[in-house]
Amino acid sequence: MLKDRIDALKLLLKDDNEQVRHAASHAIEAISIRNELDKFGEALSSEDILARSRAVFGLADFDDQKALEYLAMATADREASIRAHAVRILGEKKAVKYIEVIAKRISDPETTVRIEAIRAIGNMGNISYLAHLLQLLKDTNNSIVVATISAIGSLKDPRAEKPLIVLLSHPAAEIRSASAAALAELQ
Repeated sequence: MLKDRIDALKLLLKDDNEQVRHAASHAIEAISIRNELDKFGEALSSEDILARSRAVFGLADFDDQKALEYLAMATADREASIRAHAVRILGEKKAVKYIEVIAKRISDPETTVRIEAIRAIGNMGNISYLAHLLQLLKDTNNSIVVATISAIGSLKDPRAEKPLIVLLSHPAAEIRSASAAALAELQ
């Protein structure tokens, strides 16, 4: 059925009318992309971790709503590395429609997933999550705190000034350094 559709459209690639050729080309491309996206979506259900991982990385190449939906699904994968990659990609694509899906990963049991979720929130620039991020500054994991400080800096919200100033006297050098850099980003 899909092959029949594409074969019929291919005949139009030789049409005398440029507009018809362009429409046929666009239609073939759209059908092919949807077909590829569905293959990636199916791979996300695989028992094979490598297939699921490849699917997430493959979805990163598409600027399509369906690809974002599949990536959002992958944020709940049983494997932490896949969850982390899906969250990172959604953050890089600034997929604000899925910010709540990403925010749920801030409390993920795996540190790498939490860090990617924090970075994604900062990357999206949504200041409605500032209060939540400020709470994370109390985390006992320095990597979480550093990622949070960077995300807060990315939000550029001057309300973060006092908490960041307090962290300038933190015993950990990486936290002091991140705080200084974040303070420079505030407006």
